[in-house]
Amino acid sequence: MKKNAKKLVGVTLAGVLSTSVALGIVTTASGDAKSENLQPAHEAAAKNVILLVGDGMGQNQVSAAAYYKGSGYGAEDLIMDQFTNVGYARTFSHDNTVTDSAAAATAFSSTHKTDNGVLGKAPKNEEHHENEEHFNVDTVLESAEESGMSTGLVSTARITHATPAAFASHIGNRDEENNIAEQMLLNHDIEVLLGGGKRHFLPKDKGGKREDGKNLLNAAKEKGYKLIENKKELENADADKLLGLFNESHMSYELDRDLTGEPSLQSMTGKALNVLKDDKDGFFLMVEGGRIDHAGHANWPATNIQETLAFDKAVQEALEFAKKDKNTIVIVTADHETGGMSIGADGVYGFNKDVVQNVKRTPEYISSQFNKEQSNIAEIMAEYTGIKDLKKEEEQLIKTDEDAAGAIAKIISERALIGWTTTGHTGVNVPVYAYGPLSERLTGTIDNTKIAELISKTTSKSLTSLDLKEQVQQFEENGEITNHDAAQSLLIHLTTVGKFEQKGAAEKVIKHLTNFNLLLDQQKQKDLISTNAYDALTKGTESLLAKWQ
Repeated sequence: MKKNAKKLVGVTLAGVLSTSVALGIVTTASGDAKSENLQPAHEAAAKNVILLVGDGMGQNQVSAAAYYKGSGYGAEDLIMDQFTNVGYARTFSHDNTVTDSAAAATAFSSTHKTDNGVLGKAPKNEEHHENEEHFNVDTVLESAEESGMSTGLVSTARITHATPAAFASHIGNRDEENNIAEQMLLNHDIEVLLGGGKRHFLPKDKGGKREDGKNLLNAAKEKGYKLIENKKELENADADKLLGLFNESHMSYELDRDLTGEPSLQSMTGKALNVLKDDKDGFFLMVEGGRIDHAGHANWPATNIQETLAFDKAVQEALEFAKKDKNTIVIVTADHETGGMSIGADGVYGFNKDVVQNVKRTPEYISSQFNKEQSNIAEIMAEYTGIKDLKKEEEQLIKTDEDAAGAIAKIISERALIGWTTTGHTGVNVPVYAYGPLSERLTGTIDNTKIAELISKTTSKSLTSLDLKEQVQQFEENGEITNHDAAQSLLIHLTTVGKFEQKGAAEKVIKHLTNFNLLLDQQKQKDLISTNAYDALTKGTESLLAKWQ
């Protein structure tokens, strides 16, 4: 339990169960109401949440990694493939069909669509406008903190990069990473922060990027963090609060990690879980495989696959924890797909997996091993890619291309029959895998904001209009609201309440909740709603009014 958790206003959901139980109302099969805190297990939210985000990981990246592991023409299941609750998420942002990481992460951290480049803020207008005004929105990490839960953010990218930043900052421009670092560290009490990005915590005279002279590492020590910088220190760390910054910028790619002393994403995930697991109020942990995206932008096939496999090992760590704990939901998804990766290219059916299986280092590292005369290209390529029959035109491409690493990757892609359509993001749906309480709600095709809605059932202990809407829908399904138009009228009122909740407009929320109560009275007088449903919704409205008054 957090020592400095904010005092909650309004109703507290005992055990973080669904609204009906929190209000003490359970409807039996016969329609009778009982006032008791009992509920079918599948209706109860989890105590803990682990969200794993493969940045830039579409179904194509997952498939490529599975075929890479397989024998012959077949695939070998990844840990992700073993989930039974599987769906797809649409990823569009408020201002573009093709999202960036900032807008996507804001969507599944807050339930709000926002503009590309914006973190933890939502636009005031439903339609996109130039010079859009934005307002701060609460994130699931912030609601977890307010509920007394422990929290953690882990990434192989800079910890100040878009995905982790969306959970712990409110910034109009994702590039303001110095500001993000300050908000993340000083405005929150996040127990575990592990990743890259040390440069944004240090002033320029200490080798950092900060121009304000602030040394946030000193501030972290004052807040009780144990600072760690390498794999060994992470393994030996025994503290309640960890700040691990393992690289000045992004952490190293998995193919080169053994050269650096940096920890794996799996080990960072395991350490984070070990720190967070004993909080009696539960925890929220976000883990990002951030460099899948970077390898996708660069069109580096073997690197991309290895980053996906490293991410899958982190998923394994989370899933094993959840299976033992039995009160943890694990959600695996992506913010978007990057690169438009394909298995099979240029009209040729096939995948020469041995080409990527033979690659030992990233193109960046390989190109760094060429001598000034570039006379050892064939030798280095044979050593690190397994290509022993380098063609003259391939060698010439490496020599003449300004981006030698890109040329190496192109050769590997062409030989492996891996295609790419872009060096940017794509607008395709991304996979969603879920395990644990309520995970079945993430099956089928969903919007990425639905992920945040489900997480908030655990992290938010206070009632919202979304909870009341769910109650109305349940009562209509149970026949306790006997008229569909009556139910729709209630839902329309609650949708309006929700819009003003998001904007923090207390007077408007109170006004429309009062009107909602009047509508309930009218429907009760006309026998359109059962006594049980009326009592439950009235009690819920009173609780929500108390929160805003």
